[in-house]
Order: sequence, then structure tokens, then C-alpha cells
Amino acid sequence: MQLRLPWYRRGLRVAQLLIHTACGLALATTVKLDPTSRLDPARLGQWWAVRLLRILGIQLTCHGSAAQGGRVTVANHVSWLDIFVLLAAEPTRFVSKSEVRDWPVAGWLASALGTFYIRRGKGAAAPLVERLVPHLQQGGVVVIFPEGTTSDGRQVLPFHARLFAAAVESGVAVQPAALRYGATADGHFPAPFIGDDDLLSHLRRLIQVPTLRAELHYCPVITHGGALRREDLARQAQKAIETALGLTPSASKPRRAAAPTDAARRDGTIDALLS
Repeated sequence: MQLRLPWYRRGLRVAQLLIHTACGLALATTVKLDPTSRLDPARLGQWWAVRLLRILGIQLTCHGSAAQGGRVTVANHVSWLDIFVLLAAEPTRFVSKSEVRDWPVAGWLASALGTFYIRRGKGAAAPLVERLVPHLQQGGVVVIFPEGTTSDGRQVLPFHARLFAAAVESGVAVQPAALRYGATADGHFPAPFIGDDDLLSHLRRLIQVPTLRAELHYCPVITHGGALRREDLARQAQKAIETALGLTPSASKPRRAAAPTDAARRDGTIDALLS
């Protein structure tokens, strides 16, 4: 079995990625300049994500299905790839730290997708919840990564309970979604984005891999009507994801705010989102 793509196929992937990135920036510009506001950023993002996975040789398998109507999708976090796997599966929006807005390329794409941004620090949650609640009550979907940083996929880190505030305030359902990536033919796991990884080095590794399997398990919806506490929702969502991944459910309590980790600063997720 082939362990590494030959040089000419790696070169082709690089060329395809450059063209696809340029296409994404063109779409982002079109969305920003659309005077009619008729373009659907989430559906355009889904189209772009599907093709990105195809270029990288990532084969996505979905188990279960996304629920209908407004909801908060809660996922474990392994890699920056998670965003595009979830977006390829369904049109959705995400929550990210406000600094991402100013990042080259990524910031343009994130803003075009309708990303909800949040400032770090105390009191930052309230403005985010105010923006999320109408979106959810109008049937919108948003994805959060309550771990606040990435892991190697062999465990699920304790969830930040305060990330569930919008679900409680709006009364919409919470749907856990479990993400898992396969190994290469020689037994390595290239998908996790952890430790000292940087985006370019990680992308270079992915380009060398002929194919990579990604699995997305949609778990049963947690309906609560606003009656459950954030901590209860966090605990139930984490248990559902761990069960779907075949892991032993954690006995740890949902986390409160903490200082942001280096990995969280790099990938744009929210570790100290709500203090």
C-alpha cells in the first residue's frame, strides 16, 4: 500500500490548493460586496469545504444525521480540519475568537462564512449570546468546540460549560457530534493539530498522505427547552461524544474559564472564552 504520494501528485495537490484558496477569497469578496444579500455564505462554504476535502484526499463518512431546525452542534476538537469536515456535512456557522477576523486569508474566509466572533476576557460572553440567540431562534445552526483547544483524538477534554449559554437562553436543542480521523497505512495519525504544530507544516504532512479517513457521528439530540443548566448540557454532550468514540465517559466536571493555551491561540478556538 502506498505510504506517500509521489512528488508530481504532491505538486498537483499544492497547485489545486492554491487555486482553491484563490477561489475561496473570490467567493468571500463576492459575499461581502453582494448588494442583495441573497448569497448564502454557509452553502457556499459547504461547496468550498467539500472540494477542499477532495483535494486533500480526505474521505468523509457520516453516521446518523444532522437534526432539523435551530440548534447548537457540539463537537470534540482534533484539528483545524474539523471545521471543514463539519461544514462539508452541512451548512453551518461557527464561533471563533475575534483575532481571527484580522488573519490573512483565514480571516476573510471566516468572516464570509458568517462566523460569530468573541473577545477574550471577562464579560465577553454576553455580547456573543445576544447575537447567537436570534440566529438560533430563527432556525440557524452554530458549531462550538467546548474543549477550547485540540486534542490527539484519543480523549475528550473537559467541556467549558459556559459555551452552552446560548443554547440555554434560546431553548434550542443541542446535538453532540463526534469526530474521528483514521491512520495512514504505516500507522501514523496525521490529522491531530497539537503541540508545536504550525499550519504550514501540518498542511505539508497532509499533502503527502494519499488518503485519510474522517468519520462524523451525529449523536441523538439533547432537548431541554431551557430547563437544563449549562453544566448539565455540557456533561451530557461530552458523555454522548465519548460514547460515540468508544471512550470511557469522563468523570470530570465541566470546566470554568482558564488561561488560553498555545494551541488555542494558534487554531482560533476559545479556551478562556468566558470568565
